[in-house]
Amino acid sequence: MVNTVYAPGSLTTDETFVWYRVSPRLEVGLAYLLKQGAFRGLASYQLAPEKPESPSVNVSAGVQGIGTGNPGYSGTLEKNWRTGTSTLNVYAGVGFRSNENHVHAIGGVKLTLAEGLAIGVQDDGHLTNPFLTYSLDKLTFGLYLVGGKSPAYLMGFRF
Repeated sequence: MVNTVYAPGSLTTDETFVWYRVSPRLEVGLAYLLKQGAFRGLASYQLAPEKPESPSVNVSAGVQGIGTGNPGYSGTLEKNWRTGTSTLNVYAGVGFRSNENHVHAIGGVKLTLAEGLAIGVQDDGHLTNPFLTYSLDKLTFGLYLVGGKSPAYLMGFRF
């Protein structure tokens, strides 16, 4: 998967992410921060898969926060509920940015409708970011409101 988040006026302006699914539980990748001309390694591992009675347990390393480029780490619990053709996804956990000396609570909620439309909100420990995305086959387009006010645009392609 490749996606780009263009956030005019942010510290990075543009962040491009390339992800590769090594196994059903491991993803690795690389992020490129345009303004800084810097690369960040990415990794996400599912320690325990989701079950009907319990959430999945996940850990990750990569970029923490839209438009900041800060390297960081997180641990989350994530649960999905399916009703008809819609899915509700909820996650919560803790995140640590390498440029700070404390953890933050992080979390989010996303409602995905059968038509490829998703609406939700993410909290990265600093800012709350509502978003709207639309997926058509392998393409995804979206809009974030970073901190509820500054627009950021998403475009992605899944191989």
